[in-house]
Amino acid sequence: MPLRLSRRQTLVGTGLLLAAPSVAQESPLRPALAVGNLRTNQMENPTTVHDQAVRLAWQIQSDAQNTLQTAWRVTACSTRDGLLAGRADIWDSGRNDNDRSFDIQVNGQKLHARQRVWWRVQIWDSHGRTAISEPAFWEMGLLSPDDWTAQWLAVESATQRGDREAGVLWVTSPQKLTVPTAQIRLAFSLDSAATLSILSAAGTSYSLFVDGAPVNLPPWPPTSFGKQGVVESSLPLDAGPHMLALRVAVPSSGFPECAFLLRITYADGRIERFNALTARISGDTPDHWNEVSFNANGWPLVSRIEHRKQSLPGAGAYLLRRTFKTSGTIRSARLFTTALGACVVFLNGRRVGDDVISPESMDFRKRIRYRAYDVTTQVVNGANAIGAIVGDGWYGSYTAPLGRFAFGEPPLRFIAQLEVTYTDGHVETIQTDSHWKISLAPITASEIYNGEHYDARLEQPGWDMATFTEGAGWSPAAILPPESGLANLIGADSPPIRRIKTLSARSVKAVNENYVVDFGQNFAGWVRIHVKGPRGQTVTLKFAETLKPDGSVDQANLRAANSTDVYILKGDPKGETWEPYFTYHGFRYVEVSGLRQPLAKAAVTGVVVHSHLPETGRLVIGNPLLQQFWQNSYWSQRSNFMGIPTDCPQRDERLGWLGDANVFWDAASFNMDVGAFTNRWMADIRDAQYASGAFAFIAPNSMPDVGTNEASPGWADAGVMLPWTAWKRYGDTAVIDQNWEAMSRYIRYIQSQSDGHIWARGHGWDFGDWLALDAVSPGDPTTPKDLIGTAMYKGSVDALADMALATGRVEAAEQLKALSRNIRAAFVDSFIKSDGTIGNDSQTSYILALAHDLVPDHLKKASAEKLRANIVRRGNLLTTGFLGTPASLDVLADNGFAQTVYDLLLRTEYPSWGYMVIKGATTTWERWNGDTGDITMNSFNHYALGAVVGFIFRRIAGIDPVEPGFRVFRVNPLLDTRLAAGGGSYNSVVGLISTRWSRHGQLFSLDVNVPPNSTALVHLPTGDLAGVMESGLALTDKTEFKQVEQKATQIVLSVGSGTYRFTVRAGSGSSATAP
Repeated sequence: MPLRLSRRQTLVGTGLLLAAPSVAQESPLRPALAVGNLRTNQMENPTTVHDQAVRLAWQIQSDAQNTLQTAWRVTACSTRDGLLAGRADIWDSGRNDNDRSFDIQVNGQKLHARQRVWWRVQIWDSHGRTAISEPAFWEMGLLSPDDWTAQWLAVESATQRGDREAGVLWVTSPQKLTVPTAQIRLAFSLDSAATLSILSAAGTSYSLFVDGAPVNLPPWPPTSFGKQGVVESSLPLDAGPHMLALRVAVPSSGFPECAFLLRITYADGRIERFNALTARISGDTPDHWNEVSFNANGWPLVSRIEHRKQSLPGAGAYLLRRTFKTSGTIRSARLFTTALGACVVFLNGRRVGDDVISPESMDFRKRIRYRAYDVTTQVVNGANAIGAIVGDGWYGSYTAPLGRFAFGEPPLRFIAQLEVTYTDGHVETIQTDSHWKISLAPITASEIYNGEHYDARLEQPGWDMATFTEGAGWSPAAILPPESGLANLIGADSPPIRRIKTLSARSVKAVNENYVVDFGQNFAGWVRIHVKGPRGQTVTLKFAETLKPDGSVDQANLRAANSTDVYILKGDPKGETWEPYFTYHGFRYVEVSGLRQPLAKAAVTGVVVHSHLPETGRLVIGNPLLQQFWQNSYWSQRSNFMGIPTDCPQRDERLGWLGDANVFWDAASFNMDVGAFTNRWMADIRDAQYASGAFAFIAPNSMPDVGTNEASPGWADAGVMLPWTAWKRYGDTAVIDQNWEAMSRYIRYIQSQSDGHIWARGHGWDFGDWLALDAVSPGDPTTPKDLIGTAMYKGSVDALADMALATGRVEAAEQLKALSRNIRAAFVDSFIKSDGTIGNDSQTSYILALAHDLVPDHLKKASAEKLRANIVRRGNLLTTGFLGTPASLDVLADNGFAQTVYDLLLRTEYPSWGYMVIKGATTTWERWNGDTGDITMNSFNHYALGAVVGFIFRRIAGIDPVEPGFRVFRVNPLLDTRLAAGGGSYNSVVGLISTRWSRHGQLFSLDVNVPPNSTALVHLPTGDLAGVMESGLALTDKTEFKQVEQKATQIVLSVGSGTYRFTVRAGSGSSATAP
């Protein structure tokens, strides 16, 4: 097997002179052994580590078959040179005689903030060889508030500050109303002519009046997921008394909610404000109620809604900067920074880092993740300038369903700490403080859902350079008090969002005087555009997944998300190239308007953006339909792994729905390395966990008042199933330890809501088998919801029992196993009939019961046959939704129905995965009928129904983990005469696994690559060992394989590391299908 060297780490192996005295020099004639791809906390050289007890892992490369690690030794040192010299002043594990190559916990000295730890590993193998790695490192972050000298800067204008301090406050009626509308009045008076600006919002539909005349409000789509955000309306008024009036629809609760603020700007620059607290409210609608002359003194005052955050409209982005001087020879420079908002930092005219839309989504009230950057090459000796652009990001943008600032109060904020270390050892710190200035950025609007507006005429060339002169538009940035969040700062613990690739336009067509660009692929990101035109020309880009019949973009399914970017030219005769900073879109098409010349294909580039997770899996299936389906699923994952796993990348949602992730994590962890990503999001899930122990159905939780303290079956279970899946894939038990208490609390919560071990109460917002085919409304009970809840309960209990055993929690494991048995018995009594009928005979009833081992052994065959018969009776189709679909193919395959599996996979009629493909889909749809479904909830880029990609990896490619971390894996491809070839590859924690099988006439062949330190259980479709050959030689002549099982039509071999080709000849007992 050829050695594969990491692009970033040279693997040092036998035959080289090594520094450690215990390593002997090997003969160059002996097979090579190498160790590399070192990981700390499942990342390469992380720099903001907060855990003292980190976990280490490495991979082994060997050109000898049957290579197993027999021992290892990790040494860790405070310097790289010291490590190479053989010193281990931080940790020396000593020689450990075992085969562990991941989940190695460091038990060294306590580490301090900023400390870099260099480490490497020496291994010994089963062939008597040894190898030692190149050094790797991890670096501790700023571990406590005392490590920060920087202060939070307020990122807002003087006008915004005044609005915030006056308060756009939410108010309601002091008593319940039983009428259709509430009328609200606020009297005010002007001492001279002025401009009135009204900031307003409401929880229901509303109308606005000034002195009896209606004020135009922008339309709010009735299909929107959330409530209308704050809007600003302006009009001139003369001196004298005036009246602001609102008519607000009364909801079923009887308590209408609205928020407003009046800002009065006089000609001399004075500003006066009136908030809502002195307004009066009534359910009556007398004549002239909205006019100045009406006397409303008998109406009661409004009541403030204390728990509702104040609302403010978006206001674009800001520039922040300061200069500083260095004197001396610089050894290193490290920048720690984040924002409550989104930020990009510049140092001496160059952008710092390559991450985008940073920081990612999180509940900023609970934790604020910062990142560290090595800027040694950007700091110069002498005059320097550091600057930042700060926009709304996830903190300040509208987040459904409540609006802006869902996870904290305004204003936007920025913090930065630059630490410059000189060669003489002293450190100079440049931090956000009173030396910083603020000014408006050219970004005049910036929101996640709505897009970005950029006015290039407002650019200030050189603003991020030391030579720049600050003009009248710059003012001192305000410092916020220390309680603004230093205690919540924690180092980022997963890869950032980055620009990953670019896409060329497939076509550009003129439509209605505009130009519609088709990129041929639905994706998440934005467009980079090159335009030329006069100063002030406005170019507008509207994004969409589909087109209208006339060829223009169709944004109907985006609901309230405007998904529109605007660029105003500065008039550069050489042309101008632009892309946004702080927004992204989910789209295939973009409609460009405002151009004065034809749009060339080369002038537009699609920029693909997502969390930069290593792509680890690839399928190679000998069927174009299945191959495209996998690609579609992969693109949906790329589009929705945006800091957190979102449901969709395009409409007014983009939230971390747990149910979608729960069903997809099996597939996700094949496509990408989601180890660190899981750890990161699980922290958000813990942050969103209710006091009751129930996990919320979204994390971060932007709607805490919905289903409060209750759990949604299948959604909340992600809090257990994601750690379980990550542990199974990567073998790292840290994810268990970090989440053990939260997972245990969740199980205790379900116990408290169960009647006789049936989860019957406390379902919260119960989605059921969401979007099942027969549902009229998405969450209709097409399968009994108590059945679904109890099956999910059993699955979570079993997973937690597995994890308890893996971490030595033996007593807890026994208790959980006993609970599982009780749940099973109760389920049988409640939902299974004596003939094997389960629940209401829905497909999902059978799938969940069989998948979670809830069916007695003597009834499994009957229940499985009833499932198959149901599928056939419906026309060889699935009627399942989000919870029934993922395990459907596994259940069928486990019970011997390979033909039905392929009937479903190869189906092209509605409903099916193939239907999406033949309809031209390039991502997975939210609904089976995405082409005709309800536009109020119809995403064309939603990964949940692509969950069976995990099955294709495991059961068709034949890469199926048996032990955590793929120490043992199964190669048992499910065969069918309609598929001539299949296979795939997966870069596991132990190394690259690959399979490729094919059938040519009467010959079956299987190529397998088994990485060192692992074992494959290879299933061959024959009952006759004499009919099997490996690499051209009869298997009966080989001694390196161990036969572990033999059936009439199948042989199972235990295969050590290496690359193999197995062939089975005709007449040797091979069958058309293998179970």
